[in-house]
Amino acid sequence: MKNTITTLRIVRELFLRNILNILFCILALFFVIALEKTEIERVEIIFLNVGQGDAILIQQGNYQILVDGGDDDTVLYELAKFLPWYDKTIEKVILTHPHADHINGLLLVLKKYAVGEILYNPVKYDNGAYEYLKKEYSELLVESKAGDFFEYMDIYGMVLFPFEGESRQESNVNNTSVVMFFVLNGYKVLLMGDAELEQEEKILGYEFLQGIDILKAGHHCSRTSSSLTFLRFTQPSIAICMCGNGNSFGHPHYETLEKFENLNVQYFLTYRDGNIKFSF
Repeated sequence: MKNTITTLRIVRELFLRNILNILFCILALFFVIALEKTEIERVEIIFLNVGQGDAILIQQGNYQILVDGGDDDTVLYELAKFLPWYDKTIEKVILTHPHADHINGLLLVLKKYAVGEILYNPVKYDNGAYEYLKKEYSELLVESKAGDFFEYMDIYGMVLFPFEGESRQESNVNNTSVVMFFVLNGYKVLLMGDAELEQEEKILGYEFLQGIDILKAGHHCSRTSSSLTFLRFTQPSIAICMCGNGNSFGHPHYETLEKFENLNVQYFLTYRDGNIKFSF
C-alpha cells in the first residue's frame, strides 16, 4: 500500500512539473489541425449573398481580394464563413463605384480587417460613405485604369475599365464602374460591377473576352445590362445575378434571364442560391 501511494505521489509531481509542456503540446496540435483545415490551397471565388448589392471574395493561400461590400454589415457575417479564422488581412479591396449597395459594407470591412490597398475610380458622387472613405482612408486609395494588373499564385487580375485619359465622370455613375477581368487557374472571370449597355460596348475591343467561364452580370441583371451583342461576344458559360429577394428594382429582369436561357447560359441568383462558390 505504501509503495502504491509513493508511486502515485511521484506521478502527480511529474504531471504538475510538466503541465505547461503538456498544455503547450495540446495547443500546438490544435493550431496544426486548425491551420491545415483552413488553408486555402486552390484558388476560389465566392459571390456573397449580401442582399441587394455586390460583394465578391477571391482568395488563395493567405491572399484575399474583396470586390465591393454590399449595403450593410451582412458582408461581415458572410466573409467569416470563408476567410481563414486566423487571417485578418485583406490584401486588395476593389470599389467598383460609390453607390450605397457597393460601398457601405466596405467601410465596416475596413474597421474589422487590415486592408492593403483600395482600387477605385475617382468619380464625383454625392455620398456620405464615399466622402468618408476618401477622407479617412486616402492613404490606401489607388486610382485604377485599364491595363493595371496584379498576380498571386493562380490569381491574375486586370482592370479593363476605366480607360486611361478618358473622362471618368458620367451622369450615370453605373457606367463608371471598375470592370475587372480575372484568370483563376486558367478560368476566365469577368466582373462587370453595375456597368450598363453603354459601358459594355466600350470593352468589346478586348478579344480575350470571348469565351468567358463566369460572368458577374452588370447592374444586378437589370434590363439595362447584358445586351445580346455583349453576351454573344463574351459567350459566358455561367452568369451570376447578385440581387436581393423581392427588391424594389425588379432585379433580375425577366428579359435578361430569357437572354441567358436562349443562349444556353447557366445562371445563378444569390437571393435564391445563397453564397455561390467556385474552386479551381
